[in-house]
Parts: sequence; structure tokens; C-alpha cells
Amino acid sequence: SSTGELEADILKDSKGDVRTIVQNTQGSTYTLVAADSGKHILASGNITVPDNVFTAGQAITIVNNTAGNLTITKGTTMYNAADASNANRTLATRGVATILFTAATTSYISGAGLS
Repeated sequence: SSTGELEADILKDSKGDVRTIVQNTQGSTYTLVAADSGKHILASGNITVPDNVFTAGQAITIVNNTAGNLTITKGTTMYNAADASNANRTLATRGVATILFTAATTSYISGAGLS
């Protein structure tokens, strides 16, 4: 068998440096788009999670960049990892939540400041 080694100072793909979680700053209400996969959204407004945009294994992190609560509006199914409920979520001031997709219309959400 052969083994390989890759050395690089910076390793990039189509989204940028693979050692960072690329930031997408949004100053108002925002609907997630396919290009947000693998990024974090620095949100100053409510977030909508659409159906049929993401595939199994894709993830997005939401960071509440405000002094108030934000609403994360779900697509068909967004299970809260804490209690398995399927509902829209509130992300508290400066809270952080990650959404992991298991199918085009199914995701799981967990985080700090999430209710």
C-alpha cells in the first residue's frame, strides 16, 4: 500500500481556508442559501431554514449578534437535539446554534441559548 502526505501552509477549497469556519454577516432577516453550508452566519435578524436546499451531512452555525432574541424558522422538520421537539426556535442574545441536515427536509439543531 502507499501512503501520502500533504503539506501546505494554507489549504483552501471553493469556500476558502479549510481551517476556518467562514463568516457570512447578515444585518437583517435572512433565509439560508446553499452557499452557507459549512459557514457560520453572524446574524442580526431572524433566520429562515428553507427546505430542499441542503443535503445530508451539511451544517450551518448561527451566531446571534444582537442584544435581543432571534427566531430561527424551520423548514419541514427541525428537531431540537435537547428534547426531540420539532418547532421554530428562539436563539437568545449572543447565543450560538448549529443546524445539521440529515436530509433535504430534515435537520437537527443544538446550541447555547437555544429554546
